[in-house]
Amino acid sequence: MKKLLLSLALSLGTLSAIPAMAAAPAFSASQIAQVKITDLSFKEVMREFYSGQMRPTSVSDEYIDSMPNIGLGQVDTNGVRLVALMHPIEFYDNAKGEPRYLVTIEKVIVNDESSEYCFPCGSTADLFSFKKLSNGQFQLVSRTSESVVFYEHWGLMNLRNNDIKDTLQPLGKNLVGSIFISDYMLQGQTTGGWAVLQLPENDFINTYMLGDAGADNSGYQEEDSPLYYDYEGVVKVIPENAAYYPIMLTYKGVPPDDPELPDFINKSFVMKFNPVKKVYETTSSFAAL
Repeated sequence: MKKLLLSLALSLGTLSAIPAMAAAPAFSASQIAQVKITDLSFKEVMREFYSGQMRPTSVSDEYIDSMPNIGLGQVDTNGVRLVALMHPIEFYDNAKGEPRYLVTIEKVIVNDESSEYCFPCGSTADLFSFKKLSNGQFQLVSRTSESVVFYEHWGLMNLRNNDIKDTLQPLGKNLVGSIFISDYMLQGQTTGGWAVLQLPENDFINTYMLGDAGADNSGYQEEDSPLYYDYEGVVKVIPENAAYYPIMLTYKGVPPDDPELPDFINKSFVMKFNPVKKVYETTSSFAAL
């Protein structure tokens, strides 16, 4: 895992959260704008976007019970199905300062027969951005074309309540979004990766891997051990006159003792978004001051 994340930092960011994005349908603002609903309630959102897929389900789980939820699709031969959870609506301003409403429908895997939630399976989500019309209705502005992936230990979404509002910032000349950490802990080791959520209004909403966010093995190595490591990658958006702003990753701390890894501590790497490949790529690197 550490080598994978480091390769993301140093290669940098050649993976998209949606591998099949190249086959996604073309974005059409006029078609998107045709979607209007009376309110942003769980009932209205689910009937608009998941009509014919919903099934009753019962799951005894604190996380699932904390949000409105309903089963999606049929139970498969292994007794599992998806359950849709509606997160609290996030309020944000687009690049023009206009108010927007972000609806997040998380989809988790549940064993329908035992009513058990599959913790390590991860979760996906569909995101929808709306604007409020003068007649009180809500018009769709953009959405994910496919379910995006949010990885975290025990399978819960890393993008938690208010993360959008708290981390929202300009990511391009006409683009806002959020940069957040998706982390994972296993056997005393913690690793994390930076992900970028873009909220465009001339394209689909999507998440993209940016690079390594850091790692440590303090769960089983003492700080005075020669095998101890603990480092972090700090992000900084670089505003410029461009559709997508470059993002700088700077690494500090104690790296793993691994001769196969390149020297990346106390160095900065500048990442730029490639709109054709739909990935963040390294454009330059230099020693950090």
